[in-house]
Order: sequence, then structure tokens, then C-alpha cells
Amino acid sequence: MANGKFSQPRPHREEEREIEQAFRQVTGQTAPPQPPTPDPEPLDSAGFDLVFDEEALAEEHPIVNKPEPQAPESFADKASLFLNRAVDFCSENRKIVLVALCALALVLIIGFMSIFFLSTTDPNGKTILNNVLIADVNVGGMTKDEAISAVKQATSHTYPVLDMVVDLAGNQLRLSPADTGVSLDVKAAVNAAYDYGRTGTKAEQEKAYQDSLTGSHIIGLLPYLELNNDYIRSVLEEYEKNTGSTLTQASYGLDGGIPDVTAKDFDPANTPARTLVILMGTPGISFDADAVYDQILDAYSLHDFMVTVEGLDTTSEPDPVDLKAIYEEFYVEPVNASMNLQNYTVIPGTYGYGFDMEQAQKKVDAADYGEEVRIPMEFIEPTVLNADMFFQDVLAEYETTYKDRGNLQTNLMLACEAINGKVLNPGENFSFNNTVGQRTSAKGYKYADDQIGTEKNRILGGGISQVSSALYYCALVADLDVTNRTAHSYVPGYSDYGLDAAVGWATPDLKFTNSLGLPIRIDAKAIDGKVKITLMGTDEQDYFVAMDYEISGTKAFQTEYRDFKIDNEEGYKDGEVIQEGAVGYVIKTYRLKYDDKTGELISRDFVNTTQYSSQPKIVARVEAPEETTEPTEAPTEKPTEAPTEAPTEKPTEKPTEAPTEAPTEKPTEAPTEQPTEAPTEAPRETTAVTEAPPPETTTAPEVSGLEDIPEDTATA
Repeated sequence: MANGKFSQPRPHREEEREIEQAFRQVTGQTAPPQPPTPDPEPLDSAGFDLVFDEEALAEEHPIVNKPEPQAPESFADKASLFLNRAVDFCSENRKIVLVALCALALVLIIGFMSIFFLSTTDPNGKTILNNVLIADVNVGGMTKDEAISAVKQATSHTYPVLDMVVDLAGNQLRLSPADTGVSLDVKAAVNAAYDYGRTGTKAEQEKAYQDSLTGSHIIGLLPYLELNNDYIRSVLEEYEKNTGSTLTQASYGLDGGIPDVTAKDFDPANTPARTLVILMGTPGISFDADAVYDQILDAYSLHDFMVTVEGLDTTSEPDPVDLKAIYEEFYVEPVNASMNLQNYTVIPGTYGYGFDMEQAQKKVDAADYGEEVRIPMEFIEPTVLNADMFFQDVLAEYETTYKDRGNLQTNLMLACEAINGKVLNPGENFSFNNTVGQRTSAKGYKYADDQIGTEKNRILGGGISQVSSALYYCALVADLDVTNRTAHSYVPGYSDYGLDAAVGWATPDLKFTNSLGLPIRIDAKAIDGKVKITLMGTDEQDYFVAMDYEISGTKAFQTEYRDFKIDNEEGYKDGEVIQEGAVGYVIKTYRLKYDDKTGELISRDFVNTTQYSSQPKIVARVEAPEETTEPTEAPTEKPTEAPTEAPTEKPTEKPTEAPTEAPTEKPTEAPTEQPTEAPTEAPRETTAVTEAPPPETTTAPEVSGLEDIPEDTATA
């Protein structure tokens, strides 16, 4: 054996002695056996990979006074050499080795503790996973005790109280909790909720946790319910045997008695109208008892107490609801008010009773089997209930227009409001002034243009003759007895010839009498540039009225001149027309009566004669300026102004002025002869002829005695 580094005995050290002593105590031997030292053999480097870098080891841990050993010749020698050196290293670096061993032990301890902590700690604490539902109660985030309390409170008024309702095509089968014996083991259900996400594989637990973040998990309660399953099955089986008896016909009735709508003291505002209740019929059906049983258990499990069974086989259908027959059974026809012709007293009308057939039919058509349909009953008001029965017909109406939306409109509105709704009983007299009253600023009247005689002035309440004129026309068409009427001096622009009525306080006035056999009512309004008067009443006549007129004479107007200074305040220029002239007329008014059915003319009755004065044409005549030192001014002013006026006006006055100045709009429509045929239409309230005829000659003839015709006082 070659001499190696450890081939010679080494001096004993303290550590070696301790090792030997420990070996003797454990094995009973005096010293550990020494490995044999066979002759070194060549080391197969391919089979053994250990390489000892003796030089590097010597540099790191030099050995003093030790001879350089010879290289071992066998694997055992090399292993022995490595172990000896490792022992020497540990002996010489004991502190380093102890520190390394302590660090390794600490790492192992921490690892074992972490594993133990992770295996024993609850990631959710002691609460239930989020969004876990028990009997519709979200117990997520609760402890067991909290969950038990919440679920008990929620189910205390469901399982022990509510019936399980099974809808079989409108037929309802009810299972009471007393019969089914249903009860919930709340503690067991809460334990199941607590275990959710804590049992199963790690992957299953992780999935439960992730699902709880976005959705809910319902704890099925069937395993924790006590149920009398035999009772439920027996009820279903018995019901299945008697499916033919499930056919029921519709029934109906009022939810109270029929109100007495004919009673004198009947008050629809304080009387309930009641409700018609129709219970729809149900068909005869057949069903699978086992399938329905499973649906009932599922409902109990989900804390649901209503089961609607689908896919049933219908064996027979109920009869359709005869809504028309039901309507006729409860319908009460409304009765209009009537009149006692002996004493002209009103017999009050009565309300009817019924329901909206169209809306009721829609409800019935949309109803399911066994559904309750509620149809509100209604009181039906008659067309004429009380005194309104007298005012159902339009006896006459007239409409005029106005442009002034200021003071004139205010006056017209106030006058209309004063006469609107005025009722005249048979034989009662009407006075416009007595009804409207004096026009004062306290009443709201304003100053507006009005014609008094031949003068136009702004007066308080001016312009309301437009209202009285429309009312006068209606009185004529309604065939009332007009007792007082005064025409305007000139033809007003809002009325037909012979159909105007001027009023003023306290005279002139418009008066007439209700000469009909029934009451009449005046409806009046002024709005949006229109004055409309309507007489309402009961039309008992077999004819209708139209108004007509004829021109029996005209009177040409004259031209008058008014002198003004050249610097006049009005600013008139010489020859400027201040007022246009108007032809005077003598008008005869007629009332034409036509048969209601045939439209034939029955009569043409003279009403009155109206005289309208001619209105002079007024021309401004401005005096010529005084002569000045300038030679060119004086000759040019006088020769051109004065000579041309005087000679041309006088000779042409009568032939040229009359036809051009007369109001040409009105006369174009008026008939000049008595009509021989009736109008094509025959309404009761025909409007007046809208326009008067023009003069028939270019020169207005003088009418003898025209000035002597008195003002009309409603000669009929």
C-alpha cells in the first residue's frame, strides 16, 4: 500500500476521543473498524466521478507539519481520504458547521409550521360564503348563529302558515301545512350552507369561492324538510281519478245590490256604482300525478308555494261567457227629462246603469281559466236631465266680426257676458238696457267709437250695438215679437241692411217678447274677433225662417267743404277728403218662412221699413297763403287751386258720386223680387242675407218724403 496522507496513525485529539467513547457506548466495541487498505487499482474515471482537488483544499485549509501524502491507488483510499479531510474540516471549522446546521433546522421548522397553519386555518373565517341563499334569505357573510336566527324569522310565516297551491288549468288544489306536516330543520340547512366552499377538493373549493363573487348559490331545502309525502301522493291520486269534475262554468254577480237610479233623491256622486265580478270557467283535465308530485317537492325545496302545472290534457271546455246577456240583465236605460204640456212643468230624467261593453269584452277575452274578471259598472247620464231639456234646439244664431282687439273687444265681451245665459219664459219681455245695465268704468267698460245720430264719437261702452244688432237678427229668425228697435243713421259695417239695432243709455233700446210656448235661452260670446249670439230652445215649429230685404229708395250724398288755415293742426291739405260720402237708403225687411220638410216657401211677411241717411262727402279747403314780395308765388297758387275746385265738383256731383260711394259689398246678394222658390237647404236657424244690393242707376234718384219716414219702432 502506498503511503498516503492518512496512512500513518494520527495523534489522538479530544474530538476523536469523544467519538470513540460514543461509539463504545453505542456498539460496545472499543473503536470503529479501520477500513482495509488494499493495493491501489487504477480508478475508472467513467464509473466514479469524484475528483479531489488537493491543491485547492490545501490553500483553503492548510495543514501544518504534515507531509504530502501519496495519491491513493484505489477508490477506497480516495473515499477514506475524502472522509478524513471532511472530519478535519469540521474539526477545524466547528462554529461554521454549527451555524449552518442551525439555519437548516430553522428553515425546516418554519416550513412545518406553515404547512400546519395552512392546513388548520379557515380562509372564510367562521362565516358562510358570500351570496348563499336559504329560503330566499341571503346568509352570506353570516355566522351560523346569525344565519339560524335570520332563516327562522323568515320561514316562521311561510312553511307553517302558507298553503301549497297547485294550479291545474285554473283548478286550484290546496295543500295546507297542517295536512302536509311540513317543517324545516333550519340548523341542518345552515350547516349545509356553512359547508359550501369548505368541502371537496381544493379545485372545487376554489370554484365555489369564485362563483360566490358573481352569483348566488341556493341551498336546496328538500333534504332538511319534514313532509307527509304519503298524504300528498294520496291527494293527487284521488284528484287524478276525478278529473271530469274539474269542469266548471263561468259565474258572475255584482259585489253589491243594483242601485236604484230612478229614485228622486238619487245622487250619482255619492252612490257606489258597484263592480261586476265574473269568475271564468275551468276545463276538465287529465294529468300525471307523479310529475305533479315532483313539482310540489321542488317548490317546497325552493321555498315556493305556487305550482302551475303545464302540459295538461283538456278533456272538456267551459261554455264561453255571454257578455251581452249579462249586460242586458243588469242594464237600466237612461230616461231623458220630459215636459208636461198642460202646465209646462219638467218631468226630471233618470240615470241609466250599465258597463262599457267593448272594454269588458277585452278583459273577458284575455282572462285565463278560473281567473276573476272585475268590470266596473257605470251610471249613464241622460241627454236631458232637468231644465236643460228646454234648450236642446238652436232656434237662431248670428255671427259678426270685429278687428279692434283693444277697447272695443273689452266692451263687446262685457255686453255678451251680461246677456249670456239669460232665460226668457213664455210671455216674458227682454230689454237690452235693463239686462246689460249702464255702461260704466266701474264695470270695466272703456271708451270706443260709436255712432250717435249722424255723429261718430268715442263714448264709454262704445261699439256694443254690434251685440244688440246680432241679437235683433236672432229674435227675427226665431219669430219672436220685437217691440222696440232703432236703426242706425247710417248702414253699419257689421250688419245687413235693415237688420241692425242701435242701443245707448238709456235710449235707444232693443226690446222683444218671448212669444213662443216654451222657455228660450240667450247664449252670447265675443272672442277671437267674432261676436256670436245663439237662441236656444225647443223647436216646435214646422218651418224655418230666412230674412230678406229690398231697397225702395236711395238718396245721393252731397259734398261739403270745410275751411282750414294753411297751418291747421289736423294737417289737412287743400282738396283732401276728410269723410267719404254714403248713399242713403230706404230698406224694407221681410221674414220668409219655408216648409221644414219640402223647403217650399210658405209666406213672405213684411217686418219693417228702415231709413238710412245719406252721409255727405267732406273735403278740406285750405286757404291760400298771403301774397309776398316774390313775384312768382302769387300767380301760381290761386290760379291752380281755386278755379279747379268750384267748377268741377258741382256739375258732376249727382251723376258720378252716388254709384261710386255707395256700399257695394252688401247689396250684391239681396233679391230684388219676391223669391218664388225656397232655398236648397232648410236649417232651422238660417243666417241673414249678408249683402245689400247696389243702386240700380248711376244717378241716385231723389225719393220724395224720404226725410219724413219715422224711425222704425218694430212694426211687424
